[in-house]
Amino acid sequence: MDLQGPWMTKVEESPPIANGIELNNVTEGSPIRNPDENVDLKSKSGWLDFFKVEPHLMKFKSFFFFFGGAIGSVFPYFSIYYKQLGLSPNQIGIISGLRPLIGFCSGPVWGSLADRFRIRRIMLFCSALGWLSFITSIGFVPSPEHSDEQCPLVRDFVDDPNNTLYANMTVGDSVRDTFNDLHKLRPDNSAEESLMESRGWIYDPDDLFRVYITVMILVVLGEVVQSPCGALADSGCIETLGNKDMHKYGHQRAWGSLGLGTMSLIVGGIISTMRHVSVVCGIHVTFSNYHVAFFFFAGNMFCCTVTTFFFKFQKQVDDHAGSKPKPNPLIVFRMFTTVHYASWLFCMFFTGICNGVIWGFLFWHLENIGGTQLVLGVANGICLFSEMVMFLFVFRILEKTGCLLFMAFGLLGYTVRFIVFAVIDNAWIVLPFEILQGFTFAGIWSVYTKYLCSNVPSEYLGTLQGFLHGVYWGLGSGTGHMAGGILVETFGARVTFWIFAIGSFINLCIFLIIQKCTKRPNVFGNYEELNESKT
Repeated sequence: MDLQGPWMTKVEESPPIANGIELNNVTEGSPIRNPDENVDLKSKSGWLDFFKVEPHLMKFKSFFFFFGGAIGSVFPYFSIYYKQLGLSPNQIGIISGLRPLIGFCSGPVWGSLADRFRIRRIMLFCSALGWLSFITSIGFVPSPEHSDEQCPLVRDFVDDPNNTLYANMTVGDSVRDTFNDLHKLRPDNSAEESLMESRGWIYDPDDLFRVYITVMILVVLGEVVQSPCGALADSGCIETLGNKDMHKYGHQRAWGSLGLGTMSLIVGGIISTMRHVSVVCGIHVTFSNYHVAFFFFAGNMFCCTVTTFFFKFQKQVDDHAGSKPKPNPLIVFRMFTTVHYASWLFCMFFTGICNGVIWGFLFWHLENIGGTQLVLGVANGICLFSEMVMFLFVFRILEKTGCLLFMAFGLLGYTVRFIVFAVIDNAWIVLPFEILQGFTFAGIWSVYTKYLCSNVPSEYLGTLQGFLHGVYWGLGSGTGHMAGGILVETFGARVTFWIFAIGSFINLCIFLIIQKCTKRPNVFGNYEELNESKT
């Protein structure tokens, strides 16, 4: 079977590829490839290496496991936790989108400072500790006070003639206008489903606004201090592995998927046993206790913070001891002024948007069509299992396919997933398709990391990883959350998923055309460093 496809013609003229990376254009000084090293270009990785105990790599396995466990404990449930607090889809989109957008602004700055002043280790510790404090606080924001003020509007909306309890109550015009804006009958939504999408009618409007502002402040503060955490850990791992052991990068990241999937299943199972149904305005509403999710988050992040003491960033220590001139982080951004790398950057941005929509509103949609916490936990577990498997084998796959063909399959996976989300009526049907998460996240992220880091000297890894994390997890994910919130509130979840299915296919086509028409440039052929006298 021809794996190259029409966009991969004349393969015999391409530079040699190892682990999906073209070696002719890799920069001297890069952690991925040093021309002076005699390295076996064949990946020696196997799935059993995932369990291999290597003392110098245990800190990375531990960090990624607990960091992933912290994310899996609470992040899959953020949108439905906010919904239970009474926030509207648009408000949830703003909060969820504001967090990564702040990360996009602060992450590259922290990464650049960490490289410039050689303080990656200190910054990593402070980042993990700050995130532990602020995110845990979100789970214990007092819920807004319940109110019957909007019950007459609920009665009229569901058109229940038997509910006469609130017939004589009056409602202010501003409250009525807000209710009517949030709750509109659509062909694909019943009245009860619309009421469950936004539960603000349960609470006092003024107190609900207080909760909204409080959560937003905690989210902003948490993201400002957290934004460099994952990027610095990645840079430390890549620097330690170097060219010779770069194929083991996926083995370290797979522990993050294992932690995320394990904690998601545990927390989802516990939350599913802590649900109760209350009757509000004549409507049966299900409430869950999400405090347990934040307890698990705090425990995992505490362990994660402890592991940061074992990170060394040896090259920064050596450069400082040798009085080597400080690097100029701004030079990193030169590579993205070329069309070739700019197309990779845009693709990273768009896939970040897609992930923001999925993470922000897939569980929301599944719950609306009858999915329980158990279904959500199983779905998340399947996603993380597929990620873990992909991290273990992605470099072997890249040896056969190369980066471009693998990216094509990964980007096509987004189109398939969004179509499935848009058409299903039974939440259980989504489970087999969540296996594609391995391609759409773990596989694509591994290609991003390998392809882009291969052309950057090691002293700039903090800057590059901070920027890549900022674009993908920050600007992309944040835009996805905010755009998703607006689209879901305006058109509903199904139409929103159709929009992104079409957009994902268009992004795939544009990316392949640009890659076919451009060559990979060697931007860092002669990179510069600032002299101490210029600081």
